Amino acid sequence: MGLPSKHLAIKSNSQDIGGGSKSMWAYVEKERTYEIRPTYVLIALNFVVYLILAVMGGSFLSLSMEVLGTFGQFNLMVRRYGWWWQILTSMFVHVNLPHLLLNMFWLYILGRRSEFLFGKKLFVAVYLFSGITGNIMGLALPLYTVSAGASGAIFGIFGANIMVERAYSGSKLSSTLIYAFLILMINSLVGVNVLAHLGGLLFGIAFGYWYGEKVMRRYFYREEWY
Repeated sequence: MGLPSKHLAIKSNSQDIGGGSKSMWAYVEKERTYEIRPTYVLIALNFVVYLILAVMGGSFLSLSMEVLGTFGQFNLMVRRYGWWWQILTSMFVHVNLPHLLLNMFWLYILGRRSEFLFGKKLFVAVYLFSGITGNIMGLALPLYTVSAGASGAIFGIFGANIMVERAYSGSKLSSTLIYAFLILMINSLVGVNVLAHLGGLLFGIAFGYWYGEKVMRRYFYREEWY
């Protein structure tokens, strides 16, 4: 079936979309637009922040501990001295270049999909609140823990996508959720802030569970709501 090239293409036949094995994304053609995309803005912001902090620290491949302790999340400074702003700023700080590139790859993949599902404003809100939730959970780690990165926020939009897919397919447990659990376990073995990942994932799952049914009505049955 041919799909319009300049508009979101919707499959409204309930027999085709109700609990079938095909992914919901098979029915959606990417919208062609020149509007500003929050995903690209966030990616650009993360790269700009890394470049500035790399110059400050004197190394492009990795950031210095002084820079990470100031702009990342240093639990000592947050819990003892009230540097609560680090809970937000650390979302845009990455430990080294591979860390940045990996996170931005997943943000690119998941961000564009989330913009379609949630709309631009809600996507940004889920991204930010997932990251904040994850960083707050990360405060439970030892006092001298220093952490940074967009992983918590990315796990959040990942979790939201999982639940929307679940709402579409009707499955009780998405296999992707199992993969997410395995990733969390692997990360816990290599010194990554697993609590931040888990916190972001849980926020995203909670949001996706609430929003999934509304997304299905909005896009697959052309039901308008605001």
